[in-house]
Amino acid sequence: MLAPGMEDTKQKVREALAKKSYNVFDLYHEEGYAQMIARSSQFENVTLFLIGLNGIWIAYDTDYNGAATLLEAEIQFVIAENIFCFYFFVEWIIRFAAFRKKCDGFQDGWFCFDTFLVLSMIVETWVITIYQVASSGGKTPKLGFLRLFRLLRLARMARMLRSMPELMILINGMLAAMRSVFFVMCLLIIIMYVFAIIFTQLAKGTVMGSYYFPNIQHSMYSLLIFGTFLDNLAEFCDEIGAESYPCLALVFVFILLASCTVLNMLIGVLCEVVSAVADVEKEEMNLQFVTDKLHALLYNLDEDRDGCISKAEFLKILGFPEAVRALEEVEIDPVAVVDFADFIFGEGQGMNLSFEKFMDVLLNLRSCNTATIKDVVELKKHFVHMLGSLENQIGKTGTRPSSQEQPRRAQAEDFGLERLPDNSHKPSGAGALASESDAIQDLQIRTTKLEDNLNTILQEFRSLVKNIPDSDSLPRAVVLLPNKTNSRNSSPTGKQRPSSETKKQQRAW
Repeated sequence: MLAPGMEDTKQKVREALAKKSYNVFDLYHEEGYAQMIARSSQFENVTLFLIGLNGIWIAYDTDYNGAATLLEAEIQFVIAENIFCFYFFVEWIIRFAAFRKKCDGFQDGWFCFDTFLVLSMIVETWVITIYQVASSGGKTPKLGFLRLFRLLRLARMARMLRSMPELMILINGMLAAMRSVFFVMCLLIIIMYVFAIIFTQLAKGTVMGSYYFPNIQHSMYSLLIFGTFLDNLAEFCDEIGAESYPCLALVFVFILLASCTVLNMLIGVLCEVVSAVADVEKEEMNLQFVTDKLHALLYNLDEDRDGCISKAEFLKILGFPEAVRALEEVEIDPVAVVDFADFIFGEGQGMNLSFEKFMDVLLNLRSCNTATIKDVVELKKHFVHMLGSLENQIGKTGTRPSSQEQPRRAQAEDFGLERLPDNSHKPSGAGALASESDAIQDLQIRTTKLEDNLNTILQEFRSLVKNIPDSDSLPRAVVLLPNKTNSRNSSPTGKQRPSSETKKQQRAW
């Protein structure tokens, strides 16, 4: 058993690993029309559609709307801008009304981002227009710079990334690869710097040197454009080769190192990192999907609302098709999990598990998991615990093995592998010596049985396979025990003499 402090530490680690991911829906009301609309997938899809349509409309407005302000624009642009502004303002009001605590809305990053965009859109579309109409009898000041604020609406398209996990995987992959990309770029700069010094010295006094390699900075620029990005490479090589063949050979070496090696290595690094990030993101999404699905089902089946799951509740959960499909998503065999129910909840103990610990045990039963040192240590601890419980039970009750264990003991006795009798309560004095003598004789009998069985098996193999070495070439036993017959007729003093048959068997070994 673990110490109380270690168990508390493990519980904290489980809670940290099983910490529920942030979801803005958890901050909404449980009842009401606002939260119902805000949680609706149809409402989210309509919003994403209008965000994409607004992005396309900005391109059309940029090409065909030459007015500085909305008041001077054509009627189609006025109608479109007011429709977009009205919808996004209503959407903001619905989401703001859905929060249980209104201050929680300003702790959500996406809601703050939308608040800034809606506010800028209202100022541009309605406030500025009303100000223009109310001031100077309709004469408007020069406000053409406000058209640049329309570009902020393009930032709203970032919300579309939330509905496209593939784009988020690419972005996270690029962010994760920034460190590797930085060091690859450093390597490329070092290579360009070294070759820039070489070319500046070798090409000094030539026409191509004065044009491509006049100094270190310009030499690095030429190597970057022509040698790395391979822009107009044929003309670059022809002009250098016309004056210096060694410089042309060095150009080829630089291209091989910079363009063919370093840049391709950069592509490989990006592919490796994006692939690893994609696997992690997919794993997290699957685990989150299973956790949310099982947590929702447990909440409906948890009658006492204690937040724990029992064996009966777990078996009820497996009766739901959505739970079975969720387990299959993370490569957990639902049929095999039924057999592991006693292992998960403790055989015959009827223990309840917290949801975090239950998910930790359940995810360890995935078919894609590989055995680790941790699993071996856990198995050892499990066996030690079971053996300790069995010894305590035998020591308290003094019962013998059940009838189901008798055939297995009989089979073990045939091979001389039966364990020694339990001597945890052995007597003292002369009784102890007699008990030890019986134990030694029992060990000698079973060792002789094992030796006879091995001899029989060896003879059978020797008759089947001809190329088995002779018994004389086999290693001789270090300890020679008496046979079964002499062990039974041993003297009370414990000293025994091996018979002639035993000596023959020992020579055969």
